[in-house]
Amino acid sequence: MKLQLRFLLLVLAGLLAGCSDESKEQGDSSLVKLGERSYLLVLPANYQPDREYKLLLVFHGSGGNSNGMQRTANFTAYSNDYIVAYPQAATVEWNEGCNCNIASRLGIDDLGFVDTVIADISSKQRIAAGEIYAAGFSQGGLFTQNLACNRSTGFKAFAVVAAPMSGQLWQSCAPQQPVSIMMAIGKNDTVLPYNGFTDPNFGLISAPWAIAHFASLNNSLPKAYRKTLAGNQVELLSYSNGQQKAELFSIKQGQHQWQFSQFDTSAEILTFFQQLATPRLPDASKLVQVADKRFHLRQMGEQHAGPAVVLLAGPNQNYHSDSAWFALLQPLLAEKYRVYSIDRLGNGFSDSADDLSYRRFAGDLAGVLKASGEQQIVLVAMASASISARLFYQQQQQAFDIKAMLLVDPDVPTANALRVYQGYPADWYQANLAALIPHLATGAWTARTMDKLQAERSHAEQLVGEQPLMDWHYFDLISQQRLLISHQQSRAREIAAYSEDLDVYAALPMVTAIPVSVIDTDFEQAQIAANPDDAELLRLWQQESTHWHQQQAEQSNGQYIALSNSDHLVALQQPEQIKTALDWLFAQLQLP
Repeated sequence: MKLQLRFLLLVLAGLLAGCSDESKEQGDSSLVKLGERSYLLVLPANYQPDREYKLLLVFHGSGGNSNGMQRTANFTAYSNDYIVAYPQAATVEWNEGCNCNIASRLGIDDLGFVDTVIADISSKQRIAAGEIYAAGFSQGGLFTQNLACNRSTGFKAFAVVAAPMSGQLWQSCAPQQPVSIMMAIGKNDTVLPYNGFTDPNFGLISAPWAIAHFASLNNSLPKAYRKTLAGNQVELLSYSNGQQKAELFSIKQGQHQWQFSQFDTSAEILTFFQQLATPRLPDASKLVQVADKRFHLRQMGEQHAGPAVVLLAGPNQNYHSDSAWFALLQPLLAEKYRVYSIDRLGNGFSDSADDLSYRRFAGDLAGVLKASGEQQIVLVAMASASISARLFYQQQQQAFDIKAMLLVDPDVPTANALRVYQGYPADWYQANLAALIPHLATGAWTARTMDKLQAERSHAEQLVGEQPLMDWHYFDLISQQRLLISHQQSRAREIAAYSEDLDVYAALPMVTAIPVSVIDTDFEQAQIAANPDDAELLRLWQQESTHWHQQQAEQSNGQYIALSNSDHLVALQQPEQIKTALDWLFAQLQLP
């Protein structure tokens, strides 16, 4: 009885879906026969036979038809980039992969039919390579998931509307490659319920569970991006593996429908297809294009005048070096200053490259700041980012008005310090990089990286405590990018280049023309205690560091600030110390 009710509800929903607004312009359509089967082909406006187009297949719901689905979705009213095909089911519904419905019992090969449709269109039209997509509504959405599970190599992305996943397909789904898939489902859907249901013959898993399952099959990063849209009427849950996305749009008041008052489904599907290569960014973040690379930049405090404060991340003991370290500091500073944090290539949401170093970033930084329209700046550099900061000053002091620098536990170019920095692991990475890059590509270090991230998260919680400004969502989204294979390889390349970075750094003169303040923690004490065999060298390093820090601050009329019993991650443990140091610099220079 429950299965019969499901069938009747699906048929009714499919019929209602065809009763839509036809006021929007539609492309030229023609019915194409393939033996006993057919599909409706819709060409875009201003169709040009010699032009390449993307191909989109759209599947109607149970009891529906291709004409009704065209009127409902009407994709050609939104874009001229697609040839759109609306296949017709052989019976009242599609063989969705649950082995539980009419099409399954009749042995209808809908997967094979889709292959034939694509081959037929491709033989007659110019379809761009790798640009085939699928979308489906209701029971057609269930079938679209079947395509995602069994035809992953034939499609670039999938979109599912008003259909969680069947329990049977959930158990059998095994795509040959990761898939990009979007789901849009009303939370008040009573036909194919958002939260699923249990039945001996046909069951549904919930929509959040379904999208999490695809994310798992994609080997996505563990933390989902979450955001409310459309005046809090739509909830977005987005997973990514760095290449493919799995996204769920939950419409709070939505029922079993294609179009929603707060969500233009056809437009959102095409946007999803268009932006597959664009990551979902946290609030206040954007990607800045410099030459052929995109850099992740987070900007806060835009309302403030005066020089921009530019935060440059350096590494912790795991050589993790990105703007996650500024998840507390940047909101704090933004209460008074215009603040940027900029991730180097291979970090955060920035692109990757093969030639990575702190030397390169000095030039990249100039490009990012120019693209951002910033000319007057104050640099705040953590740890080894001091290399980029001082090289940037040396190379760009005529192009930019660099007012001051604040160095937090900077690298120091002294003899014993260089022995520490250029020893293990820098020397090991330099010697083994060629073999390490393909080894990392196998995922061999991903588990150990995850272990480090979990330990770092616990450590950060201890350092931060109950700070209300701490943006943990940002911290997690940025730090988990370190798991990406491309980022693991980037980290290896940077470590391998570190020794040459230091050689260039050591040749630089001390900065004297602008004030340079230095925050000097005693983080070395922990390393001395943990490495008794190297204790003498590490003590010399610490002594030389203190002397160099004092000398740099004194010669530039900056401040030397010593912090006792302090962690290296000052930006998380004592962000107010950095703010106080910046306040002093701005006051000394009488900056707004």
